[in-house]
Amino acid sequence: MNAPTLPDAGPWAAGRALAGFALLGFALLGFAGEARAYQFTGAFPGGDCTAMARTIPPSKLWYGHFTGQREWGVYLDRLQTRTVSGCFRTKAQCENWLYQWRSTYQYNFWNDYCVISDQPRPRRPYAG
Repeated sequence: MNAPTLPDAGPWAAGRALAGFALLGFALLGFAGEARAYQFTGAFPGGDCTAMARTIPPSKLWYGHFTGQREWGVYLDRLQTRTVSGCFRTKAQCENWLYQWRSTYQYNFWNDYCVISDQPRPRRPYAG
């Protein structure tokens, strides 16, 4: 008994199938929307909490806090420590601000966070 065979689709069948999948993939990417990636700007001032609280209730502001270190000195033989804070209108702005600081002060960032509320007391895992 002979096994059934598929009709011959021709030498271009695989290419047409691949092109169809590629078109389908590009069409789906069109629906995916804009990617939201953090952008390193090199300048990262935080908003002034006192000034922003005059127009926005403090309970609606995002408060960001960062403490970290980076190599510093002529031979990069020292660590420079930095602690900063700021207020932001959205969580995305606050997290992008943290990204800027983490990108520059890449060592030992242990006290960085974004919270929505009045200015919290900074967490201090150890004094130093």
